[in-house]
Amino acid sequence: MKLPTSVEIDIEEQFGYVYYVEDNPEVCETVDVWQEGRVAADLDAAGNVIGIEVLGLDSETLECARRYAAEHDLAFPDSLSP
Repeated sequence: MKLPTSVEIDIEEQFGYVYYVEDNPEVCETVDVWQEGRVAADLDAAGNVIGIEVLGLDSETLECARRYAAEHDLAFPDSLSP
């Protein structure tokens, strides 16, 4: 399972982004994972997940992001828990 390289959280704006790469690869595609972008994944040219964005730090949104991460063999940090 691939671990995140860093995590960005803005509690006030209810935003989180989990990075799975250290450098800044070009985002070639953003895929809506759940509810019109409340959870989205940025992909590189090979289709690998660069990061997962969550717009809302409620338990339902985070569970969807956690499930998507697990389906792609990615660890999702507990630090984003509400």
